[in-house]
Amino acid sequence: MEVSPTHIKCEEKRSNTATICGNAYAACIAAFVASTGFFHGYDNAVVNDVFAMPSFHKMMGWPEEDNAKVAFWEGFTVNGFNLGAAVAAVLAGHFLVDRHGRRPALKLGTLLFACGGGLQASAMNQLMLILGRLIAGVGVGITSAAGPAFISEVSPSQIRGMLVGVYQNNVCLAIVFAALLNYFVHDLVFGWRIFLGLQVALGCLVFVGLIFVCETPRFLESKQRSEEALEVLTRLRAGNRDAAIQELTKVQDELAEEQQTGEAAWSEIFTTPFFRNVVLIGCLVQFFQITTGINAVVSFSGTLFKALGISGIGPSLVPFIAFTVGNGVGSFFLVDRVGRRVLLLLGMITMCITMLVGGAIALLAHDPATGEIQSAAGVVIVAMIVTYMFAFGISWGFGTWLYISEIMPLRVRGKAVGLCTAVNWGPANVLSAFGTPQMISSPMGPGGTLLFFGCVCLIVIPFVATCLPETKGKTLEEVVPLFRFSGWSGFRHFVKGNLAGGLDFTGELSVDRCSAETCS
Repeated sequence: MEVSPTHIKCEEKRSNTATICGNAYAACIAAFVASTGFFHGYDNAVVNDVFAMPSFHKMMGWPEEDNAKVAFWEGFTVNGFNLGAAVAAVLAGHFLVDRHGRRPALKLGTLLFACGGGLQASAMNQLMLILGRLIAGVGVGITSAAGPAFISEVSPSQIRGMLVGVYQNNVCLAIVFAALLNYFVHDLVFGWRIFLGLQVALGCLVFVGLIFVCETPRFLESKQRSEEALEVLTRLRAGNRDAAIQELTKVQDELAEEQQTGEAAWSEIFTTPFFRNVVLIGCLVQFFQITTGINAVVSFSGTLFKALGISGIGPSLVPFIAFTVGNGVGSFFLVDRVGRRVLLLLGMITMCITMLVGGAIALLAHDPATGEIQSAAGVVIVAMIVTYMFAFGISWGFGTWLYISEIMPLRVRGKAVGLCTAVNWGPANVLSAFGTPQMISSPMGPGGTLLFFGCVCLIVIPFVATCLPETKGKTLEEVVPLFRFSGWSGFRHFVKGNLAGGLDFTGELSVDRCSAETCS
């Protein structure tokens, strides 16, 4: 009997629904832990709105109009968070998450986030505010290391990608929530304290919930607590003990392989060409994610719109909604269909065009006499920023983190991912946080600032085209050889393969090969 395509699609839909329902406990646990992504997005977005609040300026003794001194303190405030997160990103994975467990790490990070929020909300001066930002940054750095690891380890394979995507989507939702809340508290005398103090409530709420969350079976097995690991995994797999035993056996095999392979020393990452190449590419991907302008929009859009003479709930909210929608469309529907490379390349091209067009219009439509911009030009600028945010969300927002996790060899994965993440939180965020307010308040103004980031995007386009091969549908064993080149001739071959549409070869490089034991 011939089966119609419609019938097959209905069966697939029912199967996916059954999978989610059958693993409801695991899905709920993973979705709850994904709420820690809210910390990251909220703390990044809230500072953007606080900087534009008159009551905050008055409390800090800042003038109403931003100048070089205000720009410096704004950058310092943002970087307190970035510094804490950068240090935690490097150290938390090895010294906390792997040694003591995902659950204790999540609880500690959540508490630090709440404590940091409380210190910020009660701040009486800039230094107290920055200290609170630093503590909250350490907390978010820990949860950003432990959260995705926890989710990927407890989620059923059929819905793992979706649940990991929920974490990143919560980052976006928090930004939208912060922009919406700002509309209601912006003009209140204690509005900025309410805004920052909400972090305490968020942190305490999640901490209480984490008390009832289990540890991951993989961590329990890594500590030779096999019976406990099987008991937890059986609960996570809807009581199916046979399926739990089968999955735990695979975990045991993976752990045995990791033990046999061992972990590379830091010196090995920088002295072995094959490791050094992929880590350098990974660090550049993370660096460009931030320096192409996203944090300038997220952390300083209030300052940017104020300088452009644009106000209202619409311009403040719509860019972040576009970011959230783009992230959902890209992570849930496109990335496994069209591929990582295509999204990263087309996303960067779109980001480049929108920044250049928006910046050019801001400069051309600016009236030096009044300092204002025509309303029609303002609408176009907001439209460009909205399109930029959607393009970033659909590509580089989640794609950067996914790509980095896929390209790192097993032997250096822990250290390499930590190093790449530290580049994101550290140099990239620090440069963006200090540079953006200085550019906006300088003769460059908001138009010049947008043009600057458009030029950075223009530089990144050839990097994506030449240095980022496609990883969609490939196993780790297939991905690692794509970056296995050495010397100038090897790099030229690597670039040619990417320009031809990606590297489908692994054995034609005219370079020395590393052993399977070293490069896997």
